[in-house]
Amino acid sequence: MPRKTIPLAVALIFAFAFSSRAAERPRIALSNQNQPKKVWTNEDMDQLRARGLISFVGQEESAPATQARAAAPAQVQPAFRVFASRLDDPIWYANKAADLQAELDLRQTALREQLTAIALAVDRVSQPGLNLVEANAGVTPEAGVKVLQAKVQEVQNQLDELSDLARQHDIAPGVLRG
Repeated sequence: MPRKTIPLAVALIFAFAFSSRAAERPRIALSNQNQPKKVWTNEDMDQLRARGLISFVGQEESAPATQARAAAPAQVQPAFRVFASRLDDPIWYANKAADLQAELDLRQTALREQLTAIALAVDRVSQPGLNLVEANAGVTPEAGVKVLQAKVQEVQNQLDELSDLARQHDIAPGVLRG
């Protein structure tokens, strides 16, 4: 027990010492908080620059360009269309379809490799032993084929659902085909 109380006592001493030092620090005068705040405008920029409180990086604009911009309010047009929902955005459908198509291609490739390995095993051409590094699709080769077929069908169903959703939101069918 004495070993546990010594670190606790040391920690309490340090906590007390640091808290008393913090209390002794001078505080900022509260009178500055009651002063009105200054809002700087474009007209004040020259004054700030003369005092060295502002700097610009790059080329400075000429005075006529600045005055012309101030005279005509800028009409900001977004560089891309804004949609109320991602379900109305054709780009979202294209990206989602591309991701699903890539996943479908990977799963179909794994299924073809499994079917090829089974066909080669019938002719007594196979890899020696069991590869424990890679994931196993199933307990038996036939079960592995069923698992891979289910995975392919799952991604195909997701693509079909995405197509139906796009049709409901009036997205052109060509968007999903990339």
